[in-house]
Amino acid sequence: MSAETTTNYTVAGMTCGHCVAAVSAEVGKIAGVRSVEIDLVAGGTSAVRVASEAELAVDDVRAAVDEAGYELTGVSA
Repeated sequence: MSAETTTNYTVAGMTCGHCVAAVSAEVGKIAGVRSVEIDLVAGGTSAVRVASEAELAVDDVRAAVDEAGYELTGVSA
């Protein structure tokens, strides 16, 4: 079994469970993603933790978040 990588992202614009579901679904489509956890913050920038088989390209995550209708505003290991 390969080592798992966890990366934290911040996403603006999510306000409800539907938003969480949309972002989780799109990010979950990226090859290698094992899990997506989102801490929804009312009126602010939500925290998105992604566990994957290897480090993901930020552009891939940004595209997935954009596809869901939201904005990726930050990334940290």
